[in-house]
Amino acid sequence: MAQENPLMETMPSLPQVLLNILDAIQDEQADLRSLGEIILQDPAMTARLIAVANSAHYARAGGCRSLDRAIMVLGQRTVKNVVMTAAMKQMFDELGRRHRRFLKESWRGTLVTATLAQALAALTRYPRPEEAYLCGLLVNLGRLARLTLDESRYPGLLETAEDDQDLIRREQATYGSSHCEEAAGLMAQWGLNPLLSDAVRYHLEPARQVRDAHHLVKLVNLAHALGAGEAITEGAAEAADLLFGLNEGLSSELRDSVQEDTRRLAAALEIELDDRDRTASDRRAEQRLGQCLGDLGQLDRVQGELSQVRELRQCCRAVRKVLFMTLGVEHSLLFLVDARRELLSAWTDPADDPAFVLPLERGRSAVTDTCLDGRLQVLSRSKGDDLPVVDRQLFGVCHARRLWLLPLVGTDRTVVGVLVLGVVSDTQAAQLEERRGFVRALTGEIARALGNGPPLPAGGDPDLQRRISEVIHEAGNPLTIIQNYLAMLRIKLGETHDVQQDLDLIREEIDRVGRILLRMKDVPALGQADDVPMDQLVRQVAEIFKGSLCRTRDVGLSLSLAAGEAGTFGHADHLRQVLTNLLKNAIEAVNTGGEIHVATSAPVNLNGSRYVELTVRDNGPGIPESIQSHLFSPVTSTKGEGHSGLGLSITRRLIDEMGGSIVCASGAQGTRFQILFPLDGQG
Repeated sequence: MAQENPLMETMPSLPQVLLNILDAIQDEQADLRSLGEIILQDPAMTARLIAVANSAHYARAGGCRSLDRAIMVLGQRTVKNVVMTAAMKQMFDELGRRHRRFLKESWRGTLVTATLAQALAALTRYPRPEEAYLCGLLVNLGRLARLTLDESRYPGLLETAEDDQDLIRREQATYGSSHCEEAAGLMAQWGLNPLLSDAVRYHLEPARQVRDAHHLVKLVNLAHALGAGEAITEGAAEAADLLFGLNEGLSSELRDSVQEDTRRLAAALEIELDDRDRTASDRRAEQRLGQCLGDLGQLDRVQGELSQVRELRQCCRAVRKVLFMTLGVEHSLLFLVDARRELLSAWTDPADDPAFVLPLERGRSAVTDTCLDGRLQVLSRSKGDDLPVVDRQLFGVCHARRLWLLPLVGTDRTVVGVLVLGVVSDTQAAQLEERRGFVRALTGEIARALGNGPPLPAGGDPDLQRRISEVIHEAGNPLTIIQNYLAMLRIKLGETHDVQQDLDLIREEIDRVGRILLRMKDVPALGQADDVPMDQLVRQVAEIFKGSLCRTRDVGLSLSLAAGEAGTFGHADHLRQVLTNLLKNAIEAVNTGGEIHVATSAPVNLNGSRYVELTVRDNGPGIPESIQSHLFSPVTSTKGEGHSGLGLSITRRLIDEMGGSIVCASGAQGTRFQILFPLDGQG
């Protein structure tokens, strides 16, 4: 098992690249794959995270041999802490500033080598091109380590060496080993495959010395040769021919393409490669890095502040305090969506009734539009005459010239409320614009706090609520791990693999489990708000059962879907749960070889009204008469241990919430559940 290495904590990075990583970590939309791609722009941070993941605190059997796996093992919060620690050290350490020129040259060189190695791996059909990229990214790891450990002598060696081979000779005379061996030794400490460390160890060997070596060694060796210098050299062209039979034209084309991609990335990050000493853009990046670190520190404090919220009065007070302490916004309002997603309410004094209660309908207010659209709005007092009176009142309540209206989007992408910030001056407006990323992250923390710790209902049992919160928190941990492993599996299989659709279904069901857990806490606006075609949803749920319970029990499941354009009334999660409960009951009821049939139809005319019909029919033995009289009541299940008897009770409640009705007919020939939803008025 790898040992922790303090060296990893002190190797410097370019501030522009650290900023890019920190921005990605704050972005709630960023997944593990996109985060990994951004971190792979920085050799020092890549090395640091792999080292941490392989340390005694985190390493598992087999170790972490790629950045993707390291991120998965560490988790996004630990990755954020590692990056923040590195950035804090760099802010107060002059090493990076004194050697900015070397850092820029090293960053460009390793990125070119890594990208070329990955391109060559794809061209020569190496099965794991991500390994080639990682090794290319670490070719200068030994130089960074030596610079960190011996700042008195090593910079002089770098400056006076005529070329790579001369540097190696000087290093061996000074230290007894080359920077290539230093890097390979570090990689071995992390538990990486010896073939990966060999690729770095031998990347400066003459091509003839590695022509019979492992494919990965040849890839990194040639990538470094092609990427070095101002133009492709005769030696690099000969190496391309000797190692892989590539002609000079193709080699030059690969090199030019990668060099141009690197220049574009540098421009996007405001890294001035041509002027490699500390520049104005470097100083701006350092200032922004300091601001970003301060913002992230504040977010951590916000999490602590909001985690104590237990009831409405605390909630409103805590949010106002957070906004004042972090953004300097003195006056604000918090609008919350009710459980039925019909109203938005805000309190100026939590002890009183709501000061504003808005029907959640488009056009009633900029607040309701913000909630429905899920997008930030900025209102100006100068346009007040064109606004509804309630919006004009908000300017007075918030003592503002402008209002920022921010949707509070929960972890399941449901808007749980709207935050109204009172902006009193042009200066404050400009400051908010500059920190828009932080404002977005802050609203995410507030939304998460509202979702994870909602106000207790009147007369609620605090101890029960606490126990429920603890159980849900613990259940969320394995769900997160499963999601992380699914994300890694998607990456390994590739986007075109034929099981990606199955993985999408698994991910959606894991998300739904999380939302069901949240429903235990009576969180407002629990379900998925989006309306989806009913037939599409039924088909998705049926496919999950066909590939699991139906297959293992040899039960047939057929569909007749004819609901047309009818949707799910904005209650997709409710309908998924209903169908899941009915299908589970049907599968448990029929014998091996039994049949289940699910059908939809629309419109169905009944007593002059139009309905959408959903039926679930099985050919099982039927439901005992003693059970049918209280079929939809919470009772002790007759199915034995592991069954709560609540499935049909929950089904009935969810259908009632959707405005529908359910009836059951059961006999010796089987059981049929019929559900009707009013079609008139459906959007």
